Amino acid sequence: NDEKLLVGLHVGAGIPAQKWSLIKYINLIKKLKENFPVELYLTGSRADKEEINYMKKNSEVSFGLFLNHSIPEVAALISKSDLFISNDTGIMHVAGTTGTPQISIFGESNPFNWAPIGANKYFIRKSELIDDVAVDDVYHLCDIILNKSESEK
Repeated sequence: NDEKLLVGLHVGAGIPAQKWSLIKYINLIKKLKENFPVELYLTGSRADKEEINYMKKNSEVSFGLFLNHSIPEVAALISKSDLFISNDTGIMHVAGTTGTPQISIFGESNPFNWAPIGANKYFIRKSELIDDVAVDDVYHLCDIILNKSESEK
């Protein structure tokens, strides 16, 4: 649907300290759905099965799943999106190769060393504890990016 804003999320990460709370992701997508005409999807691999199942079971908001696809397929979907949100993980770097606006959530690693760079690439880090990043911190950036995307449609 051309009128909807396509927003992707990657909630997994290979290192537990780099995973933002799934409850926070659930609250974020609820807030996005309440305030924007969004169509949401999650990317993931077999390694993210536990996180994906938790999101499906506990979220009141529906979302599509794009699981176990090749990196070029994931990059193609992200490139068609209005926004991509992820933890500090490999898919963050894949998203960084696209022109899609992106928000990367950081904890222990240094975003000045690892965050994607370029136009529309944002990161949030409060401390070495990723869960110190609040839902409102991420939502604030989403609001700016999606309002811009919405006005361009």
